[in-house]
Amino acid sequence: MIYDKINEFDYNLIKIMNEVIVSGSLSRAAEKLELSVSAVSLSINKLQRFLAVELFIRTAQGMKPTQIALDIHESFSHAMCIIDDVVHKAKNQEKTVSSVKVMCSDLIESFYFQRLHQQDDLQETLLAFTNSTIFNHDECVRNLLQSCNDIVLSNFALHHHSITSVEIDSVDDFVVVCSSGSLLASQPAFTLSHYYTLPHAVYCHSEGQTMKLVSVNNRHIQNEKTNMRKVIYNSSSMNGIIAAVERSDMIAIFPRKVAEYFIEKRHSKLVTFTLPDDIHHETLKTYANFVTRTTKVRGVNNIISSLKAVETCS
Repeated sequence: MIYDKINEFDYNLIKIMNEVIVSGSLSRAAEKLELSVSAVSLSINKLQRFLAVELFIRTAQGMKPTQIALDIHESFSHAMCIIDDVVHKAKNQEKTVSSVKVMCSDLIESFYFQRLHQQDDLQETLLAFTNSTIFNHDECVRNLLQSCNDIVLSNFALHHHSITSVEIDSVDDFVVVCSSGSLLASQPAFTLSHYYTLPHAVYCHSEGQTMKLVSVNNRHIQNEKTNMRKVIYNSSSMNGIIAAVERSDMIAIFPRKVAEYFIEKRHSKLVTFTLPDDIHHETLKTYANFVTRTTKVRGVNNIISSLKAVETCS
């Protein structure tokens, strides 16, 4: 667009072009806009001259928009959604609540969002948790693009030209937890022997992730099968894992701040131990993924800013 002539531009031309794209023909667009076909045609020609680009190609099936026209159409539709939302709020002059559909793991819902609600954050946002299971990358992308959810919170960034990913948190401090009533709770430290002999309860929100986050540098054990922990309980429910550990001699590995939150705020009957130096847990990152041109931009940004704020303060 010629920006030095922006004040001369008639934005109604964009509205007319958009209706031709949506309707598929000049005649249907003219009927919808209550204009003559010649007026619509003249408007399209005027817009093409102003932009100095071709916007439509005549075919046997009708007016086919060029890629530039489709790009303008996408931006126009997104802008109109935002304007309609602002106008609606101005007309009603009342505090409205933004509804946002969220897909995330049970850990993210139980830990991150519970703390937000305890601090009375997100009062202007109605959260609908539509799914507590994170699938693979491609399924998450499809979920967002098909508008099944407005935001997907995951431990991996989504790579797609229409999706924005924002890092919310990064955790590299992990501890072992056990029941406060177990024999291990009275021990001065957690050792590699405990790691291999005690049964494990593993929180896992996606298939195939159970074992890969933890690695052990144990040079004394050469047999790979022997050098494995005993996983006897595997669940995508954070509360289920905690309940299992509280009622048994099982152990689990949690982010330190998650363990401390459940012990201090949720009064879980757990005790924490520092991991031995030979046990390494990969850094666990949390990302907020959303369609870049989402019509729920205000609610999505509210969630992201609130989550980042509570992590900065913690």
